[in-house]
Amino acid sequence: MNETETICAQFEEACSDFQVPATRAAAEHVLSSFRQIPKVLPICQYILDHAQSPMAQFQVALAIGEVSMRDYTLYAQNDLIQLKNYMVEFCMKSPNLMKYVREQLLCDIALLTKRSLFDISDTDREAIYMSLEHLLSMEDNGSVIGVALASALVDQFSTTRSSTVGLSWEFHHKAKLFFETHILHGVFQKAVTRLHTLVTQLQQQGATNAAPPLLAELIILLEKILQWQFESTQNGQVLPGTFAKRNDDDDFDKDDGPGVGKKTYTVFPKSWQPLVANTDVIWLFFTTYSLIQTDDTLSHRCRQCLIQMAGFGEDFFDNDINRAKQYATTFIHGTSQMIAELRQQGDDPQTYSENGPHLLGCIQISRRICENLSLATLWSIPEFYQFMDDFGEVTVVCLQGTATQDIDEGWISEASDECLETWVRLAEVAQPSDGRGPDPKAGLAANEAEDLVRYVKNGCSGIVATYIESKLLQSQQSVLDDEEDEDVSSGFKDWDTFGDQLTYIGTLGRLEPGKTLLNVHQLMDGRFQLLKQYFTVAEMVNEDNQLYHLQEHLHWLILIGAHILADPGTGEQPMIPESLMHLSASQSFENDQVTNLSKLVLEIFRFLSSFGANTIEASNCSPQVAETLVWFMERWSKTYVLLDENEYDYMSPNIARDFGRPGPSDGHGLQIIDFFIEQIKANFVLWSADPDVLLQIIRWLHSCGISRNLKTGFLQSNKFPDLVQFVTTNLEVLPENVHNSLIQTIATISSGANDAQVRDQYLGLIFGMVEKRLGSVLHHPEFMQNFQRVDMMNGVMNALEMFDGLALASQYTNTPTIFGFCARFFESMLQLMNMYKDVSEVQLLLLQFFADLAGRLDFGLLEPNQKQLLFQIIVEILKSYGASNTGRKRIHTQEEEADRPYPDIATALTLLTNIMASEFEDFNRTETVRPSPPGSADVADVILFGVNVIIPMIDLEMLKIPGLCQQYIKLISNLIEFFPDKLAALPVELFNNLMASLEFGVGHDISEVSILALQAVAPLALWAHNQIISNNGNVEFLKPALQKFLEQLIKTLLFENLDTSVVDAASEALLSLICAEREEYYAVVNQIISQQANEIQPRLLHAFEKLDATTPRELRGVLPPSRNVQGFKEALFVFLIDVRAVLRVK
Repeated sequence: MNETETICAQFEEACSDFQVPATRAAAEHVLSSFRQIPKVLPICQYILDHAQSPMAQFQVALAIGEVSMRDYTLYAQNDLIQLKNYMVEFCMKSPNLMKYVREQLLCDIALLTKRSLFDISDTDREAIYMSLEHLLSMEDNGSVIGVALASALVDQFSTTRSSTVGLSWEFHHKAKLFFETHILHGVFQKAVTRLHTLVTQLQQQGATNAAPPLLAELIILLEKILQWQFESTQNGQVLPGTFAKRNDDDDFDKDDGPGVGKKTYTVFPKSWQPLVANTDVIWLFFTTYSLIQTDDTLSHRCRQCLIQMAGFGEDFFDNDINRAKQYATTFIHGTSQMIAELRQQGDDPQTYSENGPHLLGCIQISRRICENLSLATLWSIPEFYQFMDDFGEVTVVCLQGTATQDIDEGWISEASDECLETWVRLAEVAQPSDGRGPDPKAGLAANEAEDLVRYVKNGCSGIVATYIESKLLQSQQSVLDDEEDEDVSSGFKDWDTFGDQLTYIGTLGRLEPGKTLLNVHQLMDGRFQLLKQYFTVAEMVNEDNQLYHLQEHLHWLILIGAHILADPGTGEQPMIPESLMHLSASQSFENDQVTNLSKLVLEIFRFLSSFGANTIEASNCSPQVAETLVWFMERWSKTYVLLDENEYDYMSPNIARDFGRPGPSDGHGLQIIDFFIEQIKANFVLWSADPDVLLQIIRWLHSCGISRNLKTGFLQSNKFPDLVQFVTTNLEVLPENVHNSLIQTIATISSGANDAQVRDQYLGLIFGMVEKRLGSVLHHPEFMQNFQRVDMMNGVMNALEMFDGLALASQYTNTPTIFGFCARFFESMLQLMNMYKDVSEVQLLLLQFFADLAGRLDFGLLEPNQKQLLFQIIVEILKSYGASNTGRKRIHTQEEEADRPYPDIATALTLLTNIMASEFEDFNRTETVRPSPPGSADVADVILFGVNVIIPMIDLEMLKIPGLCQQYIKLISNLIEFFPDKLAALPVELFNNLMASLEFGVGHDISEVSILALQAVAPLALWAHNQIISNNGNVEFLKPALQKFLEQLIKTLLFENLDTSVVDAASEALLSLICAEREEYYAVVNQIISQQANEIQPRLLHAFEKLDATTPRELRGVLPPSRNVQGFKEALFVFLIDVRAVLRVK
């Protein structure tokens, strides 16, 4: 046996041992050693020829790929070409080769093809496609190999699937461009032709149980090409050296549900239009799909191809409407056929659910067509009417399916959402154009637009009615489910869980608001009349839980009604929808559907709030309905109550009269406010034991406090003083977890009073209540002896929660008043901090109070002595916190699983950040800064003291939490940016910790963290630079840190993954560092250049010289420095584009 045979035998034995756990480690060592044999590729060929086991073949194929890339330059080009040809021939003559072995060999061929791409002649490069074309035209196994090889080439030349082989980004990019320009289109065309031939043969042969291997490979290849990320159509600038993440979503399993569907779509160059938008090609995919529907994976791939191809708009056809119509018509025919095939199996939710992927595919194709083509183009296609009729019927069945028992909701629910989104897109034609975007009616004649609007309105009103019906059915089922499972509450509210659906229904319901509101009103009123009978007629019996069914129905009808009547208006004043305004104006006062539905909900709210807390009627009330009614009031009141008529071009007199201001329209809005206050008080009593309802009431009150119209109304109401008195008197009977937010809300509204005396009177009531609560604990005769008793601690924590509510209510109108009150208790709070040094919950509340106080007070309105008092107490609180927590052992796994990891440290960081912010708020408000008395603390001193306390508690495990890390780095960044002159006086250990924190931040994966750190490095380096050129002081202590930052930043810019958003901050930091440490900069640059390959050293040297030419010798002035240096940032970007292309490797 010669040496090669011996190596082969050892290799096969190792492959056999590799599959046995006990001998795997030794086998791995043998296989690894094999790859280190010099010139091992001929031996690999020998093993491949003689090996019997698939594992040996696979392992040697892996070795060929690794060795041929690693030792590429050691082999003659002819030897590598011969190796490629050998592997192709081996696959050709081995039809029974295991698929995973074949795929690895083809991957090796693709890798060698790419690696040698620019080392071969133009003729040889052209031959790549010629050889593929030859293989694709062969029969039997040859064509399968050809298609699979084309698929491997697409992988290796793509952005997301290419292997890591140690080549520069520039090489990968050039190779991709070559493949995209010279090969990809031809491969797609040839594959489509081959698919057509094969599908024709299969149609002639009749049905087969399994798809032929060639068909499977063709579909895989075509799907990959249709997902290619074209360089010529990339949006946005991608920094060279940025490698896309690998795409690993190949596997499809129907049981995984709809989440596996792709949501990103390819943007094709227009040169591909004659191929990918060709009607014959599109129809071929539909035909192929009909042949492979029983194969879940292949049918999924084929659907993805159709979904990709369904997204072209008129601009892709150069606005040739006829070609766009032909394209759309083909998709309409094909999708209609898919829908018909589904409905032939059964036009019911159960069948739809069982065919979920097929159903969702039909809907996604339909949606893409409707989203990307103009309605004028679609409407001109005669079959579009019938197509949308069919789509509407599918929508109805999907919506019904959401309310059907024993159906997996995954596919049906996703399909329902997609259907509704499609109808919302179509509904745009019926909406008034605001001129800000393209007019959906563009291209339609007036009569065509009217027909389309009429059709869409009719279809949408039916869909809304079906949705309402399905939700009522679903709600009945949920009552039965609740009986079987008492613990069903997930904590999520229906208006959140079904928020998208409800928003779509609100949009669609406003198209024909008369029909929709009539339907909702009749259903709601019918349920309400029955509900009243249960509460008022003694003989009524709750048979079959009919009362609960009614309440569940009311819950959903109120939800749907709210989404039709009003928008959420997050962050802005929501307006009454135009269609509702016109409907209201067109109807008499008594028959106004908009105001009548609103008044019906108000009446339901009044009725269900009218019972005493301990009555039988109250026990039959539904907390869910109560919570939903309050939620409705919050949403609806922001839009309708005390609305400003000047904000509308057109105003319904009915709405103005029922809900408007007392002015010209004689509006009854203030009576509504009075009604609200009475109901709020009633519901506080009725639901005093239900935190969910109470918190919803408080959220409503909070909305009233930030809505200008409602806040004014509350303060004008004669009943508002009673509400403040009621809250302050009855707070102790409400659950403690609502005290904080309730105090904040009432104090916020009260602070809006224009009359300072009235405002102080309201706040005085709140202060008295808070003081009484704290006093009841601290002045308890047994407090000092039993302060750690549970009831005592709960009392302390409740009082601190109330103080925090006051802190959160602080604003410019009440800063002196609230600060003055809180300051009276600072000493008591410090005593509590010391007493409860082992109780983290109390310490956290104290930290939270001071953090919120510092964050909400208007520091410009505080006297210097008041600020000093606050700073001093914060220093003492932090000192106490540090004394009891330094060295404390933390269980990181428990902290990371918590809703808010490391809450005490996060809160302490927030406290310091808020103190920092106060410095700049004060600068903005105070024109003349008075000198502080000797011994007083300034902002920088407080921050430095706090950082010195907190830094020893923070370790790298904590900084893995993104939010905490950002908080920490932001604080350190701001401290160093704005107070660099304080650094020299710091203890060495603290200074080193600060610099290490910045170093950690600069290299962080999260771009926001990196930017924050760089924003501190830039002014720090600039400050040091200016100190040096001005001879103002010793900065030697800074030099080691600056040199480390400089080296780290240069290496990050050149060699690491880099987000383009970081470049601006990096340019400012780099410029400052270069000026501060120029000699070190030259040393780092020379070292980097010398470490690179000889062939790229001149290019790097030239690039650095060009950058150096834009770098000034001195920098003076304010930050950021790069804005004062003409062209540096631009030059850096050009520099990065040039050098990263060759330095970044994959």
